[in-house]
Amino acid sequence: MSNLYPFHTDVRVRYIETDLQGHINFVHHFTYFGVGLTEYMRHLGYPYDKMVADGFDLVFVDAHASFHGPAYYDELLNVHSRIGEIKNTSMRFDFQVVAPPEARLVSTGDVTVVMTDHGTRKKIHIPDHFRQLVAEVEKRI
Repeated sequence: MSNLYPFHTDVRVRYIETDLQGHINFVHHFTYFGVGLTEYMRHLGYPYDKMVADGFDLVFVDAHASFHGPAYYDELLNVHSRIGEIKNTSMRFDFQVVAPPEARLVSTGDVTVVMTDHGTRKKIHIPDHFRQLVAEVEKRI
């Protein structure tokens, strides 16, 4: 959708994700953000199993969503993902969920995670090699 989002993945609205009003129930937007985050990490070349093998983990500490328009059962959606900010031990993932082909905006949001040691669960500095992967994909951080 936007050149600010270097990556997107598709999700299809499942019947169980809709409510009596016939559109996506609000809680499932966070599910789509989770899919976007997971696939973005895979796109970076740093999927969850590799992160854990390296001794790292991500803990979710904050999440926000804004709802811009409905989406319905069996509709294909694009979840656009990026890392909006990286600090010493935390980073914020930003998301836009749009319905193609007209790129109708469905929702936006963000999730903040803290990087931890997988064994101790204590905060750690985000490793330089991870920052390098992000810089290569984002080309703006």
